[in-house]
Amino acid sequence: MRKVHISNAVRLKIVDLRTFLVVEYNLSEYAAYKRIERIRVFLDSLSIPADYALCRFKKWQELGYRCAVFEKSWVFAYEVFDDGVIVRDMSHAAMLLE
Repeated sequence: MRKVHISNAVRLKIVDLRTFLVVEYNLSEYAAYKRIERIRVFLDSLSIPADYALCRFKKWQELGYRCAVFEKSWVFAYEVFDDGVIVRDMSHAAMLLE
């Protein structure tokens, strides 16, 4: 198994997502927490050496990032190294241009 490192940019986006879920979707704090926890479990699953394909989104493809999709909505861009992966960015799928 390899280590999964999450960049500060992604950490901040996840915090913003949690706030968005509470404020805009009127989810309870607990429901928002559970949603974010599912994302964390998903990101931890990147430790298994079954790599996703290179991103089809140009800005990430040029950087050599691989993309992993969470629940058909959220796309996570990550880099693979010998000792682990670094999750570099995330975006809602609807906001990405090919």
